[in-house]
Amino acid sequence: MGIDVTDRLGAADRADVVVGVWRVVATNIRLIAGGLLIPNLLSLLTMSSLVDIGLPPRTGAILLYACVAVLARRLPFPLTVALFFAVLALDAVSTLSLMFGMAPAEFVAAIEHAQRIQFFASPLYAVLIVTVAVTAVGALACLRSRRALAAANVPVFFALTLGIVALDYLGNISPHYHLGALMGGAQPVRSAAEISGFTASAETSGRNVVLVMVESLGYLRDPEARAQIAAPLDDQGLGGTYTVTAGHTNYFGSTTAGEMRELCGTPMFYRDYVAQDSGACLPGRLARRGYSTMALHGFAGRMFEREDWYPIVGFDRMLFRPDLIKATGHSCGGPFRGACDAELAPLITAAAPGPNDGPRFIYWLTLNSHVPVALGDAHTDFHCGADGGRFGDLEVCRMAELWRDVFDIVAGIARDPTMDRPEILLVGDHAPPLWSKRGRAQFEPGQVAWYRLQPQSAPPAQLPASASSATR
Repeated sequence: MGIDVTDRLGAADRADVVVGVWRVVATNIRLIAGGLLIPNLLSLLTMSSLVDIGLPPRTGAILLYACVAVLARRLPFPLTVALFFAVLALDAVSTLSLMFGMAPAEFVAAIEHAQRIQFFASPLYAVLIVTVAVTAVGALACLRSRRALAAANVPVFFALTLGIVALDYLGNISPHYHLGALMGGAQPVRSAAEISGFTASAETSGRNVVLVMVESLGYLRDPEARAQIAAPLDDQGLGGTYTVTAGHTNYFGSTTAGEMRELCGTPMFYRDYVAQDSGACLPGRLARRGYSTMALHGFAGRMFEREDWYPIVGFDRMLFRPDLIKATGHSCGGPFRGACDAELAPLITAAAPGPNDGPRFIYWLTLNSHVPVALGDAHTDFHCGADGGRFGDLEVCRMAELWRDVFDIVAGIARDPTMDRPEILLVGDHAPPLWSKRGRAQFEPGQVAWYRLQPQSAPPAQLPASASSATR
């Protein structure tokens, strides 16, 4: 039996229809993949409970990637690449600024210090960097051919884009991402130093003064978790010697913003504030009252130009990573590798004045609890386990071990007779900028913890006669 010619033509027509449909589907898949799915892969993963990653909403970036994809249908590929990487840079700055609580301008200013950070020392950072690189290459591969994208249905593509934008916003909106320095600039500063009464006592008691700014010490929601960290302050050796009070206050911005808040009582960006050199910061005020002033920080002094602006706000002596590691012989940390906080107690107590010296103001900015924390640095063992135990998240538990080490050191400083019962304040700079949604959920949004140790009855050290009448 022969095959009718019309049957053969019908089969050919059907094949052409199938090929045509496939080409349309394929070109739409290219556009959707290159302009929507691949560039926003991390945000899409945050919508799943399978991956515990939290990112702030990326509404603007998602829309801009979509626009680049549509323009790729008409633009030469090199121009598409340039536009894509411009959007990627903007995406990184805006997203990471909110992640780390910084204004975009401050984040850009901080990029120059990135060479001091060992990003690949953290498996998390290494995976994120590789993921961004791979997704950028994959997205551009989809957008390479103008001809292949020409038949895509742009209205349908933008409808899908708006749907993803809505899902991303609803899934990732959180008060943890609304506390950058841009918002904080309009808010009143409520430093723990003022709220706790620490500043008033420091300026009138004539005692030695110790201010410890604890890296990433946010305000944990669980009171029992907070109690485990602060347990050394309940030590019997401090009873009858100190009155211990605790609380929390709001914060805006990153570590330098925390320093400006507690040292100078200002929400201003540190570069802008020190440029005016007002002399209003606590170390400068104490220096004019006859105090010697010292600052310690386990990282590089060039990081955020601390070795330049610390003297401006009133510190006459500074110890940074090279000095501290030389003294202790050890280093700690992952990407932010520097001196080990748990080994700095002897250097702090050695700074206590002799019987014929005036009082001292010692400022210690801790380091090792900087996110992401390194394994094996803590002396404390909270038996964290995979779920983080009492702290609800493994990384939070590891940070808590490092915080507990600092509290142990401070309790030892308070008991050390050479320190002569100093005024002491511990306060967080900001809450930890964790990538984990579960980890962030352990903290009260926008709050840092503080603890004040106020000496009770011992007579204060005497200021030199020349300083007792100094103007403030």
